[in-house]
Amino acid sequence: MKITAYAATMQAVWFSEDMGETWLRPPTPTGGFYNEIRCWAVCTHPQRPGEVLAGTDQGLYRWSHEQQRWNYIPSPMDDLHILQIAQSPDDPKIIICGTRPAEIFISEDDGKSWQRSNLNAATECWFINTTRVTSIQFDPADADTIWITIEIDGVFRSRDRGKTWDHLIDGLRDNDTHNLVFLNGNNRRTILCSTEAGLHKSIDEGKSWQYMDIPQAPWLYFRSIQRKENDSNIIFASVGDKPSGEAGILLISRDQGQSWEKAALPEPVSSTIWWISTNPADPNLIFLCTIFGQIFRSQDGGESWRKMQRVLGEIRMIAWAPTPE
Repeated sequence: MKITAYAATMQAVWFSEDMGETWLRPPTPTGGFYNEIRCWAVCTHPQRPGEVLAGTDQGLYRWSHEQQRWNYIPSPMDDLHILQIAQSPDDPKIIICGTRPAEIFISEDDGKSWQRSNLNAATECWFINTTRVTSIQFDPADADTIWITIEIDGVFRSRDRGKTWDHLIDGLRDNDTHNLVFLNGNNRRTILCSTEAGLHKSIDEGKSWQYMDIPQAPWLYFRSIQRKENDSNIIFASVGDKPSGEAGILLISRDQGQSWEKAALPEPVSSTIWWISTNPADPNLIFLCTIFGQIFRSQDGGESWRKMQRVLGEIRMIAWAPTPE
């Protein structure tokens, strides 16, 4: 299977067609957008091979494999930073975007029209001044339920695809939330939430959260958490010394977060691991990136890792998907 990896950076989107060994950008004159554009998010969908959505500081764009260019998608988000993008697992025409300031915009017709959701989240916060959406997920058990995390305003859930929202922060030690993982086992569901004040869990669909003490984590700043595709027991979590940071580690749990061990990365990371990318097309192929440009790859489900030679400046997200033949 041939794959393409995509890195959202502060200098556009970089592509790798050789498993992350080398990286290139489409040229500005023919590629569809300026190579100094700042990009925070990339999104692929299994029903749309060769298509990528990119969230930037100059609007939303769609990559066409056939045309080999980015095509601009008009939306009310042009003056905002588009930080997160999600598409419904069952229908790629349903697109949800999260921005800075923290707003949610929804399209149900493949980006032809958009509605601003009535999120009613905070617009200002301490430390970073302006809130921002850090993750968007369709509930794996209910396509009409959407979960988001906001930095800095906690966890939100909508059971009616963005029409109304519940604010779920009871028990969180800090409302600086980053990501969620959904786990099934022992006849109940557990939701994990990464925050700047440690990892939390909920066993009552977010009504309350409990702090999880993880002795293997030398710091409290949990950023990206990701479940291994096709294996509900294995979870990866990134921990750093601070948001951008100068140090970090990758933790792995083989029992749904009950115990953890440090993953054996081949060299120290230069900053916090910002994103962990998986794809059901190959559960054993995993990419991760640090915020300051390092890229690591595992081809055995996270048991061993290799650092890619190329460093790409500041990376905010990494993804991969099969390449159309």
